[in-house]
Amino acid sequence: MLSTFDIELLRFIHHGRIAGLDEALYILSYSASFVSIGIVIVFLVIAVKKKTWKHRRDFLKMMAALVAAALISLVLKTLIARERPFITYPDIEKLSSGGSASFPSGHTLEAFAIAMALTLVTRRKSIAVAVFTWAFLVAYSRMALGVHYPSDVAGGVFIGLFTGWFFCRLLNNKRTGRQEIKKD
Repeated sequence: MLSTFDIELLRFIHHGRIAGLDEALYILSYSASFVSIGIVIVFLVIAVKKKTWKHRRDFLKMMAALVAAALISLVLKTLIARERPFITYPDIEKLSSGGSASFPSGHTLEAFAIAMALTLVTRRKSIAVAVFTWAFLVAYSRMALGVHYPSDVAGGVFIGLFTGWFFCRLLNNKRTGRQEIKKD
């Protein structure tokens, strides 16, 4: 039942996409690593310039979320070894590279881990809206380009959210209390 829903939803997304946007979807899809690494580098530069424990800890949170996302994705792909949809279903066209196993979507996992960590570190609504919009577009692009099932993407979303939250929580200073998200 789930696999039927999974492929039918993928077909709806993949075949219903606007083909003229394929190149933009490809670029968006591959922005995941570049944007994620760029965000971590920004936090590194801030930590080096400011030289405070708070800024160093924020950098560590972002770096831990990114590295953990990559490692979790690699381990799960190896253990689960699910074939990509374009291999199993000939009507799904491979419009992007997708080399290893399908579950979870590594691009999606990484984007959501960084989105969650960045939101928790900055506590700014405008940043949260922007970064989660980007993460959802990355997730959509992986299905529209035919390289992931919706369940691969959903797995990437949930695992990524948990990864970002977990490392922010783990590396949080016990002396600082809960803070509210600031309105811009």
